[in-house]
Amino acid sequence: MSALGNIFSIQETVDEIKNITNDPETDYGYIKMTYALQTKGYLINKKKVYRIMKENGLLKQKHMKSEKTFAKYRKVLPEKPLHVLEMDIKFVWVEEFRKHAYILTVIDTFTRMVLNYIVKYSIMQDDVKQVWTHIIINHLQPNNCLNNDIIIEVRNDNDKRFSAHMVQRFFKENYLNQVFTHPYTPQENGHIESFHSILSKHLRPYNFWSMEELSQNLILFYEKYNNERIHGSIAYLNPRKFWDLWERNLITKTVNQKMRKIKFKLKIPYHKINQYTGNEELEGSSLQNIFLCDEVV
Repeated sequence: MSALGNIFSIQETVDEIKNITNDPETDYGYIKMTYALQTKGYLINKKKVYRIMKENGLLKQKHMKSEKTFAKYRKVLPEKPLHVLEMDIKFVWVEEFRKHAYILTVIDTFTRMVLNYIVKYSIMQDDVKQVWTHIIINHLQPNNCLNNDIIIEVRNDNDKRFSAHMVQRFFKENYLNQVFTHPYTPQENGHIESFHSILSKHLRPYNFWSMEELSQNLILFYEKYNNERIHGSIAYLNPRKFWDLWERNLITKTVNQKMRKIKFKLKIPYHKINQYTGNEELEGSSLQNIFLCDEVV
């Protein structure tokens, strides 16, 4: 029948449904599909849409919920660098389009080093995958984590971008053990929460007009955080220097299992640090490419 009369043949309806589902963003189930067709002028109800989609193999397949692994301890005790990594998303207001930008950051809990981050107006599953692909290529593979029996734990909350099937499958395929924190327990992701507190304090005085302004600000902040800012929890060193000294066996570690705390101590006097971590030595170390800003606007 002619589309002008709002009555369509079965084949026309099937073709329209296929056209709609070809777009991943509108790959609807039969209920949403009914409303989508109705807004296009179709006189059709949910029962008929269900029957047409079922007979033509167009019904969305129900996926079994992925089995999530939840955090066992509220405080992590990483054994070494790249043992426990945490990620989370923070948002910040940008005036140009009067909307929030989102910042996804991944931090190494042992060294407090930011391994990678991304800032965009909208962060999707593919962005999460992009951030971690960079980390795998530039940090995990160069450190030969699999052959060195480093069991890598990735901690995150239950954000839908982290719990998406594609993201969970990506972690499994790359031998990363994704662990979800329990609801309303930010202390289970304490290192990235602490980092966000530092980031919030830094951003508070600024009003960003554009994404470009925000991006440039973040580039300087992350570089300073990794390479200059002293952390009391890592022997009063910056993350990069701490990691370098740890690899040189110049840091001692004491673990209090009862309190679930780690204490680090420098083996050499602080005024002699530069003798061991001079610029020439640092450039040739395995930390050469430990930080990369993935600025995506």
